[in-house]
Amino acid sequence: MKRLALIVATLLCLLAPASAFAAAPYDPLGDACSSGGGVNGVQGASACSATTKNTVTGPNGVLKKVSLIMAVISGVVAVIIILLSGFRYITSAGDAQKAASARSAIVGAVVGLVVIAASESIIVFVVSKI
Repeated sequence: MKRLALIVATLLCLLAPASAFAAAPYDPLGDACSSGGGVNGVQGASACSATTKNTVTGPNGVLKKVSLIMAVISGVVAVIIILLSGFRYITSAGDAQKAASARSAIVGAVVGLVVIAASESIIVFVVSKI
């Protein structure tokens, strides 16, 4: 039990810096477009004048943000399940029932990751078309 607590604490410490990068989105074109020089010195470049629907305000932005947060949390849980099931598979010591249980958990978590990625891409596609 102490080993499991140590593994979970280590994973949380490794994932904690990710929240700092998620706090404020960086706009790479913001600096170039706000300087008045356009992109690569070209005034009125299409990258600066294009209107984007990628805002955080409004119902579409909130839906995108909530779905992204849920996808990240679900993805982290699926990866933790894969790691723990891999550990259970390695330590099954030849017991066929334990190995089969761990193998089915790994397959289920991988299928879950595929479903999470597909659903997130569908949500982003649909919301961007609205």
